Amino acid sequence: MKASEKNQIYDNYISTHFGRIHDGRAEFEQLSKYFKKNYLKHLPEDHNAKILDLGCGMGHFLYFLETNGYSNCLGVDISNENIEFCKKRGFNVILSNIFEFLKDSNGSYDTIIMNDLLEHFDKPEVIQLLNMIFNCLDENGQLIIKVPNASNPIMACSSRYLDFTHESLFTEESLSQVLKVSGFEDIRIYPQDLYVLYYNPLNYCAKVLSKILSFTFRLLFIMHGRKTTKIFTKDIIGVATK
Repeated sequence: MKASEKNQIYDNYISTHFGRIHDGRAEFEQLSKYFKKNYLKHLPEDHNAKILDLGCGMGHFLYFLETNGYSNCLGVDISNENIEFCKKRGFNVILSNIFEFLKDSNGSYDTIIMNDLLEHFDKPEVIQLLNMIFNCLDENGQLIIKVPNASNPIMACSSRYLDFTHESLFTEESLSQVLKVSGFEDIRIYPQDLYVLYYNPLNYCAKVLSKILSFTFRLLFIMHGRKTTKIFTKDIIGVATK
């Protein structure tokens, strides 16, 4: 897909797509609990650390950072609708193409976040983007990234085609591979924990069922000769250090 065609979609991202799968108001508290469970342990202890949220969307992660005391945060997104939505909520955001922003960025960041972004790029763009992120991080800076998991037999196809702008998916193996190629070290790939709303008893049932399914998928993959695949959650979270 040409850049001009993608921009046509992104310009109206909330009204044509994002707004239908996300409730901009009700989800902030809910997703904040999810981020706390899955991300807080990987974030800098210094709450003044310089954090960049690439592809910040409607600001869900910026809200989580703000409510957990992080004060030096910036969100970047190519969608005018996303940026206007974030500005109305008071978030520090910039409207920009990701590549242009990183190319012109003079500052170094302690942590860069990419949630549901890398799958929007083709393979050459993925390597280019990760190389640019590597260069924009401080020494020992950290990249935290979430992508759809192509190893999930139930959700992988839906995740690939849920958004017309998606170009690729990743497994724990391929995500680790592209991060290594881009120079990152101490690469860790984690399963996501979706079941964080413990006041709802159904979460306990869903968590048990999820573990049973993951164990079943693991056995089936081993039976078919794929011993390296161990994570089957809907998404995977990668943490890598410069």
